[in-house]
Amino acid sequence: MGTRRVPLEVQAALLSAHAAGYRVALVTGSVPPISENLVDDVEIVDIFDRPAALQAAMALATRSGAEGVVSWTDIGVELAAALAERCGWPGPGTEAAHRARNKHSMRAAMADQPHFIPRFRHVRSLSDLQSAYEEIGTPAVLKPAGGSGSRSILQVEDGADLAALYAHASRLTATGISRLFADYDGEFVYEERLGGTEHSVEGLVSDGKVHIAGITDKWVTEPYYVEYEQVHPTALPAAAQRSVYDLTEAVVKAIGLNWCAFHLECRVLPDGSAKLLEIAARPAGGYITSHLIPFATGIPFHENLVRVATGQQPDMIPTRNRYAGSRGVLSPARGRFAGFDGLAEVLDIFGIEHFVFEREIGGNIMLPPGDTLSAVLGYAIARSVSYDDVRAVLRRAVALSRPRVET
Repeated sequence: MGTRRVPLEVQAALLSAHAAGYRVALVTGSVPPISENLVDDVEIVDIFDRPAALQAAMALATRSGAEGVVSWTDIGVELAAALAERCGWPGPGTEAAHRARNKHSMRAAMADQPHFIPRFRHVRSLSDLQSAYEEIGTPAVLKPAGGSGSRSILQVEDGADLAALYAHASRLTATGISRLFADYDGEFVYEERLGGTEHSVEGLVSDGKVHIAGITDKWVTEPYYVEYEQVHPTALPAAAQRSVYDLTEAVVKAIGLNWCAFHLECRVLPDGSAKLLEIAARPAGGYITSHLIPFATGIPFHENLVRVATGQQPDMIPTRNRYAGSRGVLSPARGRFAGFDGLAEVLDIFGIEHFVFEREIGGNIMLPPGDTLSAVLGYAIARSVSYDDVRAVLRRAVALSRPRVET
């Protein structure tokens, strides 16, 4: 159900499906420039038109003899769940998919375990925002209930002009700006802002059992939470890792996920406890499941996802003990992307596996909070036997890349 944006991740997904012994049928808004032999059949449809997309997917499933469905992004999660239910395939179920997409429903499912979540309130009006501000206080964040990729998350400080804040958030999430927000138009979550360090957990659920591939350490910008670096596996101490595992088990159970991948994001606080930021019923981006986990552990995550989506058990036994990371090149300004002046030097760095263009030459660059994706111009991917070495290689690659932005 759809693909990732970047060809390197799309290629990894398609090759993994073939490695698991399956052919691929694709529901998409437009066909990416891929080898025709990697995809057997395609339905081109507006994936935001849910009735039309589901009808097209049903036709494709019948025509291709499909045995399961995978969504690679948040946009297709609920649609894939509906298709799986219609076809009698393994899947998370539509209610669980909803809870994994709507950040308020997600937190409400965990309300009886408040030690695992930040204090939060549902916001659908300025009056709701004012009540949440008075009850929860600051520092806080206001985030769209149906967002992803850190889009349009706003920090709230003491003395904030709430009317201006609510108007700004509403403009950023208008359907005319991005159709991503259309499923939960006008819904926000106000929650306390957590400190500590950020991490994600990548895993699969099959027959009610949670299979964790590992914890990934992450770094985000302030104040708009653009993710710019990921290293797998984590450097967290054992006690903090246990807290993250306990959180993961509790959230997956409360949301009701089954027969799918999950990507859980959390904060580990100074006392070693872990609290939920969000969970998605699909694999991670940032090259985590496509490259970092296979590079670091040998676990073929995407092959395992295809197995789970067709009712089989995954093989999550690591075969190597290495470190892998990815780091984005963030644009210094708005404008038009004109390329990288240091590309040859980057590709000559020992330890670099890939350097990926995330923006096309000539593409327009916007800056957060409205658009987080266009500000990421490229990505370096590295692996080594050392956590610190991976980070050093990534920093060097980003420094040498020297992006050109025409303002």
